[in-house]
Amino acid sequence: MSRFGKCQNLAGCLLAYRGEEIEVEKGQPFICPECGKPLAGAKPPSAMWMAYVYGILGVAVLGGIAFFAFPQLRGLIQLHKHEKGDPTPPPVVVDDQKKETESGTTTTSTNGNDKTSTTSTNNSSTTSTTSETNKGPDNTSSSSGESQKIIAPTKIDLDVSRGENKDVRNEVLTRIDLMPGITQGNKDKLYQSVDRARSMGKVLTVPFGSGRTELTSADIQSLKTELEKPEVASLRADPTAVFVILGYADPKGDPKKNIAISQSRADSVQRAMKEKCGVPNVMHSVAMGGSKLLDSQKLEKNRIVEIWAVLP
Repeated sequence: MSRFGKCQNLAGCLLAYRGEEIEVEKGQPFICPECGKPLAGAKPPSAMWMAYVYGILGVAVLGGIAFFAFPQLRGLIQLHKHEKGDPTPPPVVVDDQKKETESGTTTTSTNGNDKTSTTSTNNSSTTSTTSETNKGPDNTSSSSGESQKIIAPTKIDLDVSRGENKDVRNEVLTRIDLMPGITQGNKDKLYQSVDRARSMGKVLTVPFGSGRTELTSADIQSLKTELEKPEVASLRADPTAVFVILGYADPKGDPKKNIAISQSRADSVQRAMKEKCGVPNVMHSVAMGGSKLLDSQKLEKNRIVEIWAVLP
């Protein structure tokens, strides 16, 4: 059986310079035929091809195992999350004896004949104009499209050194560093605007229903009406005034989902102020997440967006 080798004499041998493999017949001296230097052993081409083949077969086997194991692994992960209190339920297995549809219709089979009973839920007749009627976790969906009553303070308090203004200012400064999707430069500008503000106060409060993140047409019209009132209009007329829009969620459920919900609410109000209400001032939306800052007893009251004016 032949042996394969490579010459290491790079300074004086062309075969070594080219890196060519040299085949030496069995029984012949294991030296370079050109310069006579000993050869370094190398694997024969067949061994290299076998290594490639075994590598490809290994990848194929692992891929097949992953393909068949992934559905079971995903089911175990969902079951584990459900046991830990994750609000997303595991997949529902429906058998031939009972089938449920999203509309609330339940079909059962008795002696081969289908009997269908329909259960309906009247959402519209019991919907309140305040968010207090929504008692579910904030990361559950809500079909309510009713507008919520926008709340304006009796008088806008811009004293940044006391009460709620001071607490919210400190909370916003803490949250700025955690804001996703914003450059460090913009974070620094927002931080300086809030930290150095000589005046800061709440202008409006916009409630949201459970799971809702977008304003309705009625919400936008109410927001526009409030923004046109004299005290708010005077702030809008000041080009140095910055509006900071704080999105909140109640603290039930997954904290990461509540951060996303509160950010979506704040973004929705910011878009409406800019595109529908013609507010020209600089605006920043900040996700405050699931907070008990507003009401630790009635958590549904934390499903809001607050609009704050900040004056340098």
